Amino acid sequence: MTRSASGHEKRTPWREIVSVRLYADPARDRPWRYVFELQPLHKRKITIDNAHAVGRGDYEDRSASYTPFVRAALKQLAAENPKARALMAETQKRYFFLMLFGILAMGALALALAALPTPPAMAEWAPLAKFALVLALLPVFWAGILRVIPRGVPLDQIPARALPPEGGAAETAATS
Repeated sequence: MTRSASGHEKRTPWREIVSVRLYADPARDRPWRYVFELQPLHKRKITIDNAHAVGRGDYEDRSASYTPFVRAALKQLAAENPKARALMAETQKRYFFLMLFGILAMGALALALAALPTPPAMAEWAPLAKFALVLALLPVFWAGILRVIPRGVPLDQIPARALPPEGGAAETAATS
């Protein structure tokens, strides 16, 4: 159930939720903020976080009730819609731009190596060595890209880092 600012209530059945996303999203005035997004089929996402607005620019950490709520919601969602998946961290769109940046950075490295002046004594084999270095870095680059691809995980395999610590996120941040 969601409630708008005007007080209008709207219920979304669990079977319509196709995916959830859990991530830490610290802000300047709430460094302990965690977010739980539910994505219904063909509707706007529903966002729930552990920050409660007490006043203007003043927030309260509600991790003590947020974490059990999210765990119960995930359990209910798994029962109602076993095909639903949980995404961790980056969205597909943000990952695309990060990957694009990585490809451009790899291209800039190759261009810098090609433009790097070589001493006359190494002029015969330097272009081949530069090309070999770029080719040697490609598998490392692609392994890194493939390792960080956002993948869904089953709802019963949510890692502990996706939710606030048991003692509350604000308390844990204050002690570290």
